[in-house]
Amino acid sequence: MSYFWQNYLPQPLLFSFGPFNVHWYGLIMVLAMLAAAVYAFYSFKKSEVLSAKKAEDLIFYLIIFGLLGARFGHVFFFNFDYYFDNPADIVKVWQGGMSIQGALVFAALTLLIWSVKNKVSFLALGDRLVPAVALGQVIGRWGNYFNQELYGQPASWGIPINPINRVSGYENYNFFQPAFFYESILCLVLFFLLHSLLKVKLAAGRVFFVYLIFYGLIRFFMETVRIDETPDFFGWRLPQLIALLLPLLFLAGLYFLPKLKK
Repeated sequence: MSYFWQNYLPQPLLFSFGPFNVHWYGLIMVLAMLAAAVYAFYSFKKSEVLSAKKAEDLIFYLIIFGLLGARFGHVFFFNFDYYFDNPADIVKVWQGGMSIQGALVFAALTLLIWSVKNKVSFLALGDRLVPAVALGQVIGRWGNYFNQELYGQPASWGIPINPINRVSGYENYNFFQPAFFYESILCLVLFFLLHSLLKVKLAAGRVFFVYLIFYGLIRFFMETVRIDETPDFFGWRLPQLIALLLPLLFLAGLYFLPKLKK
């Protein structure tokens, strides 16, 4: 596989049809959302947490606001200076630029509001949704491969990156670590873990918090590999600092959850 990667330079454009262009990134994002939505729907149906109609309603809102959050986080938190100077590029989502942190925050807020409005346990819903999120991440990360973005440090056995897509200061390197692949595989392991935990009778919220801590650790590790430009504080990458918050939320959840139930 490494040999194949070293001899194949992916192109962002899948095909053109008249004035319309279909990009790999967009197609992969659609497939990721579709897979996550189908998994979540049947998970709700199997558990009888929600009716089919309410499950469809919830998933629809989560996709819409998750996408808005993903773009919002990328534009305003990680690349504000660029988009401030190039506001027209904000709508060019086919070029890449979706923040999983922004998606998770917006989706969580949407889930909270929806659960309160429909009088359904937020934690019970979260337990059923996080495996779907992990599954979507497994597929979605391959969009970064075709866009040649979010790769890791130089490596002789890595994937080739087009000179125009190389991070400043790394123009003389040809091959880079496939960071997208690392995260995709780790999220696949996380998906199977979460899926297995759903079969065990755990208190509401436990699966949700397991996702928070393990994805936080995955993302923390990935930020030590990636070299893409991002804001930093005291030598720490901003996404890395945000990743640390997820395990903290997990610990806080474990502490406060029994108290909330009482």
